[in-house]
Amino acid sequence: MAIHDYCGLDFGTSNSTIGVCTGNNISMVPLDNGKPIIRSAIFFDFEAGGCQFGQQGVTDYLSGVHGRLMMSLKSVLGSSLMDEDTSIQHRRISYRDILGYFLQHIKQKAEMTLGHELTRIVLGRPVRFHDQDDVKDRLAQDTMEGIARKLGFKTVLFQYEPIAAALTYEQSITREQLALIVDLGGGTSDFSVIRLRSGMENQDHLQDVLANNGIHIGGTDFDTELSLKAVMPQLGLGSEMRGMSGNIQVPNSFYYDLTTWHTINSLYTHRTRSELHTIKNFALDPKRITRLLNVIEKQAGHKILNEVEQGKCLLSNAEQVNLDFQFIEKEFFLSIQRKMFEDFIQNKVEKLVQVVLKTISDSGIKTGDIDSIFFTGGSTQIPMIRSAILENFPKAEVVQGDVFSSVGKGLIIDAKRKF
Repeated sequence: MAIHDYCGLDFGTSNSTIGVCTGNNISMVPLDNGKPIIRSAIFFDFEAGGCQFGQQGVTDYLSGVHGRLMMSLKSVLGSSLMDEDTSIQHRRISYRDILGYFLQHIKQKAEMTLGHELTRIVLGRPVRFHDQDDVKDRLAQDTMEGIARKLGFKTVLFQYEPIAAALTYEQSITREQLALIVDLGGGTSDFSVIRLRSGMENQDHLQDVLANNGIHIGGTDFDTELSLKAVMPQLGLGSEMRGMSGNIQVPNSFYYDLTTWHTINSLYTHRTRSELHTIKNFALDPKRITRLLNVIEKQAGHKILNEVEQGKCLLSNAEQVNLDFQFIEKEFFLSIQRKMFEDFIQNKVEKLVQVVLKTISDSGIKTGDIDSIFFTGGSTQIPMIRSAILENFPKAEVVQGDVFSSVGKGLIIDAKRKF
């Protein structure tokens, strides 16, 4: 059997996969309980020591094990945080190293499957890490490359995530198609118009790509909208307190920090608790501030994010869900209707559609020229988003790819061709 020392890695904001080649076949590596997908999360266990990765780490944290949970790791790429460090049980660890720990875990899983070292890699990347800032966009890719090389990869190449998804889709077609690839991930949404042909897995598709585009909107943004507009008001967002010259609004910084994974832990301080006790004394609705205090004292910020994310996912197949916040207050439930959620994300969905139409315009074709639309990524399961995109392409065939693995499979297909 031929020994292949290359892989294709899809490091996602919410989930990650890695593909390898054995003989002439490509396969996705089991990463978490036999499944070829792992949540992009790392949990530093302060009780037992060491780290837990993926869903097990999330489960341990939410069950009350004392430690530090870090999620949506990809979102710090290209930001100033990459040059900073954070406190992990009295140690200072850089965000760069934290990303490295997670990617090293995936690499080791793949090498255990293959039985030998991996030295070459094709990494997936969004069309845009950052919407308007080319310097930050380049920095994000350079950071990924630097981490990969530190982990032992000698050759590091990149491929746009929607192009990788297109390579996966191409394996199933029997005729030439002009396809729109829609990849809606956890942190970014990416679109490509590409001409696909059967039997082209070993060919360079550079001349077939008519346009690429992307925007920094994804599943975590929809979580944030749901949390800020439905949950945080129940904790006091938008409420008022007595000021020296009349009523003033309760500071909103606490609530925005509670909806962002890397700022949640910064709230768990004596200073925050002291400030909130003072606010509670002057609040016109002290019960809601008491709930916020409970969240801080119980360090339950990630539990809120998890409940909101699960509720969002359930709304794809239900008209209403009940969010359970009894870990904050007894009998505290919140009913969310799908229509309510759709109203919350309407603005962001409109921006997504604008980028889709710009991608078509950039490609020099018309919407009616598109033969098929290939959907991949978790956020394509939100009915409103699919409908908003599809109403512009009434004649196109709709193809649903593997929600979480289409990009990863395409990256190893690309790696096999390049290496």
